[in-house]
Amino acid sequence: MRSTRLKTTTLALMLAGLVFSAMPAAAQKDYRELEFPPLNDIVTPTPTRVVLDNGIILYLVEDRRLPMINLSARIGVGAVNEPADKIGLAGITGSVMRTGGSASMSGDEIDETLEGLGAAVETSVGPVSGSAFMSVLKDNVDTVLPILADVLMNPAFPEDKIELEKVTARSTISRRNDDPTNMGFREFRKLIYGAESVYARHAEYATIDAITRDDLVAFHQAWFHPDNTMLGVWGDFDTDEMVKKISDVFGGWEKAGFERPELPGVDYTFDSSVNLIKKDDINQSTVVLGHIGGVMDNPDYFALRVMNDILSGGFSGRLFRNVRSEQGLAYAVFGIYSANYTYPGIFYVACMTKSETTAQAIRSLLHEVERMKTDEITEEELNLAKDSFLNSFVFNFDTRREIINRQMTYEYYGYPQDFLEKTKTEVEKVTVEDVKRVAREYLQPDKVRLIVVGNDQDFDEPLSAFGEVNEIDVTIALPAVEAPEATEDDVAMGRELLMRSAEAMGGIEALTAIQALRVAAEVTVIRPMGEMVIGVESLVAFPDKSKTTMQTPMGDIDMTIAGDKAWVVDPMGNTQPLPDQQRDAMREELWRNLVFLYNRMDAEGLMVQHTGQEEIEGRATEVLLITPPGLNPFRLYLNAETMLPYKKAGQSMSQQGPVEAESTMSDYRDVGGIKLPFKESMKQNGNPSGESVTQTIEINPEIPADAFAAPEE
Repeated sequence: MRSTRLKTTTLALMLAGLVFSAMPAAAQKDYRELEFPPLNDIVTPTPTRVVLDNGIILYLVEDRRLPMINLSARIGVGAVNEPADKIGLAGITGSVMRTGGSASMSGDEIDETLEGLGAAVETSVGPVSGSAFMSVLKDNVDTVLPILADVLMNPAFPEDKIELEKVTARSTISRRNDDPTNMGFREFRKLIYGAESVYARHAEYATIDAITRDDLVAFHQAWFHPDNTMLGVWGDFDTDEMVKKISDVFGGWEKAGFERPELPGVDYTFDSSVNLIKKDDINQSTVVLGHIGGVMDNPDYFALRVMNDILSGGFSGRLFRNVRSEQGLAYAVFGIYSANYTYPGIFYVACMTKSETTAQAIRSLLHEVERMKTDEITEEELNLAKDSFLNSFVFNFDTRREIINRQMTYEYYGYPQDFLEKTKTEVEKVTVEDVKRVAREYLQPDKVRLIVVGNDQDFDEPLSAFGEVNEIDVTIALPAVEAPEATEDDVAMGRELLMRSAEAMGGIEALTAIQALRVAAEVTVIRPMGEMVIGVESLVAFPDKSKTTMQTPMGDIDMTIAGDKAWVVDPMGNTQPLPDQQRDAMREELWRNLVFLYNRMDAEGLMVQHTGQEEIEGRATEVLLITPPGLNPFRLYLNAETMLPYKKAGQSMSQQGPVEAESTMSDYRDVGGIKLPFKESMKQNGNPSGESVTQTIEINPEIPADAFAAPEE
């Protein structure tokens, strides 16, 4: 019976398919002929606005769907307000306000309390405004709201939490050149706003190092006031009761008569420039070109939004259809004519393309921008762009947080509360002629600033085909290491002590007779998640070759320096050249190898000076400042009794950026008539970072002919 029903159903479906296929083609409408009813009106809650006695502006929206209460704060301060010599101060202040806790409750105690309640309290300071956030179950609001208020009003700023944030900031700096796309857009902002502009500048090691606890306290005192603060609250509460709760917890925050200064302006002149960031270890280029953008209070803002969607609106935009789909020049292509509330945004078009199609991609991008000014814009393009905006308009209201934050944003920047609704109305009015007019007026493809990140040796044409090329140096500036002024007596004493130390180690003749050195060691690295033990083998061939192999759980990593070249081979066998900065860091480590240092005592440019005596753990030492040619100095501490090296210390690079690294040497043994340490205890910034125990040392080992062969060889 079941089989009969199945056969009957199958037959019916086949007949239906035959009937459908036999229908005349005219019965199927083209998608462009489809008609849809107008979009429904969006009904949203209107926040209640209250100004407290101390100047806090308060927005409230009742929402009883869940027993939750949420709060979002906006404070009128940003990274644009920090001193130029202490860039990073605003972000560190915003983070440590929360992690460091308040005068009455430490950050760790706050963590424990919030974790037990399933609540959240966060603070931060962004580029142009500060923020805070609270989320808590309704029954626990009386516990968590005072914590938020205390953090905003009375942050403790403990030194350990400040240092932790500074470590994070240094780590971010050390990795900022890892991603070519990020590099390109970071430097493009400098091209548009200016390298020193508050809208484009970024932290350096020196600016982070300059930040002190006093700076955080002063920054907070200068900017965090109730009359520079807005609070938005939404959730399951009664409005009058919530106003009273907030008034009570923030009642002790005294009004300061604060007037927020206007954001700095932007000085821009339309012109052309061609800029290159060389990155030899990639086979693709990041291309960005454009000029200054606009502001949202420009009457043409609405037509520019539609123009932007026609040019670069996702899959339907001209950039995607022509540059990517038709020409196949880029796997990613995008752009935007951006506008900010009070200072100009940026207009750019960009793509990622093969190195061999870089010039072709640049011309294609420029061509599409030019076409916006010269070619006809169809009604279909117009309607598709407008529909894209209007059909997604509802997502501006999908959470209460968006609604209330938007109202605070409009007041913060002095925009009318109905600006979003006005945007919808004005976009609906945009015509083809409007788009053509703003494209002709605002787009200037003949005056764009172009930046390319890539390997220019592989480009299909020299970048100079587009104009004189300016090569941008993205080297991360290291903090300057100042050496004390050396007198002739200091230099003479330094040389004498170094020579005496060489004799104590086995004699200068024996040391200079060494042509190569192979060392195998077991290194214990101390990390936040625990210790890790790795095998390390180093091979040094005098005067300028070194290869270090690290045996990690992921596989071997080889780092090699040979003359001016330096490269790394990862566990997968991939080879990458090392940037100049990392190459120099390897050179510095090579000079801190004792055998290398004593072997190269007469090297041109080597500076050795005596800086005095110092007692270390009850041991008298003579301190030498060693400055290798063109590199940073380091200190060598000689045991005053034996004249053997006891400790070496100086600036070094780590994954968290530059650190003060020191290594205490012990367990000296005789190797071929030379005394060498078999144990080193290491510290970074005064904290234990690891230990190296030497297994074997070979003097003048046989070296394979290809041991230091460069990858291209």
